[in-house]
Amino acid sequence: MKKVTLPLSLVLLSLACAIPGFSGAQMTPFPTFDPNAPGTIIAETAAAAHTQTALKLPTATNTPVPTRTASLTPTFTPTFLWALPTLTPIPTNTLPPTIAPTPKQANAGDEDEDAENKNKDEDPRKFTGKQWSCVVVGTYPPRNTVFKPGTRFTVQWTVFNAGTSTWGVNDIDLVYKSGFRHEGTKIQDLYRPVASGGEVKLSATFIAPQKANEYQSFFYMTVGRRKFCGRLYYVFRVQE
Repeated sequence: MKKVTLPLSLVLLSLACAIPGFSGAQMTPFPTFDPNAPGTIIAETAAAAHTQTALKLPTATNTPVPTRTASLTPTFTPTFLWALPTLTPIPTNTLPPTIAPTPKQANAGDEDEDAENKNKDEDPRKFTGKQWSCVVVGTYPPRNTVFKPGTRFTVQWTVFNAGTSTWGVNDIDLVYKSGFRHEGTKIQDLYRPVASGGEVKLSATFIAPQKANEYQSFFYMTVGRRKFCGRLYYVFRVQE
């Protein structure tokens, strides 16, 4: 800018001197060049532009920060517990324990009766209609009798001939089967014959053992190879 203004001033000055009638007093002097003028103009221009830009910009408004809402204070809700009544179970009638009869070892298919397990008011002496059959109508001493260790005793069974045939002396035997062993031989003959409907006393002798306990002894009768009257047994106890 400074280089352009100086030559232009020199040209105007030369023209003033060459043109006739052109008075120097009438010429308007050129303004003194201010070297800071360009900077001032630029600064004013920039300030004006900044002012216009600022006017066009939207006015900023302070957006309020959302206020934190306090959480609701939990309210205690009472809980009601309903106690239901406990149902009392209806008592059931407990049946008394069944007392099992003393075990007896009878032969399969043997239908002989034991009168001691029958009604005492009923006559046990009844015929079975079989050829070989018996009914035990009494035992002495009674079953479950208590003996001292080493006691010698004899058991007698009263037996009724409920069959249709006579028990001959050489035909019928009393045989030990199992359990506590009696004294004497395992097989005993009848000492007399017993007709149908008659009775006989069969016996066996024992010696009570030294150990306290319950003991059982089982017998049966035979005719040839046939077994019958399998309800001949005895139970006793030993106590010191």
